[in-house]
Amino acid sequence: MSDTKNIAKKTTKASQTRERIVGAYLDLIPQKKWDKISVKDLCAHSGITRGTFYQYFNDIYDLMQHIQDSLMQEMTHMYGSLPQHPHIPMNAQIFDEKFNCSPPEQLLCWFKFCQKNRKAMAVLLDPENGDSYFVKKIKTLLREQINEMMDHDGMPRDSLREHFLKIFIELHFLSVRTWLNTGTDDFLSVDEIINLLNTMRVGANYLHYKRAVQKDFDVQIHPTQDSKKDS
Repeated sequence: MSDTKNIAKKTTKASQTRERIVGAYLDLIPQKKWDKISVKDLCAHSGITRGTFYQYFNDIYDLMQHIQDSLMQEMTHMYGSLPQHPHIPMNAQIFDEKFNCSPPEQLLCWFKFCQKNRKAMAVLLDPENGDSYFVKKIKTLLREQINEMMDHDGMPRDSLREHFLKIFIELHFLSVRTWLNTGTDDFLSVDEIINLLNTMRVGANYLHYKRAVQKDFDVQIHPTQDSKKDS
């Protein structure tokens, strides 16, 4: 066997062993907090020796870092591969004619990523045994992407947008956590969830549009106490 084939065989075996360790670790997280799982626990579950584990990782924290880095790199690459659109402010007067109500790629990308990495995302986003620091990193990346989506929509960077942004990010997590941990027949489909989130996106932009073209719009949707009495 040539040196090239030997190297390829060793590389494949190393990758398989690494994946086996990662898979065993993800199996254990639903049963115990991620940083409370010992190397002994992992080796017993995966059927490997401690020596084999330490050939690939320094400790459990190094293993978790490897998993998170791989996921973050993949997610960043997926978002980076989306078509780039210039930021062109939307003229409120032509909102009805020009605004694209179809779900943008940023919404689709999030669920495609979670679907592809279903096992890892389900356990890492678990509020009890997952890693809250990983959640913060994901939220930071989502914030950047949703802001880019809002810029493309022409949404002004005002206080209303900031509130919408926070709620929208939380809805991303709530919907995907529920979807990942629920049977497909017991919850909405991915398309239905995306349409639900997109409805909120369209509604927020429409609210900005109405405020721009109808100066008394806020008064109409939030009548004063005096106007309520008069009615």
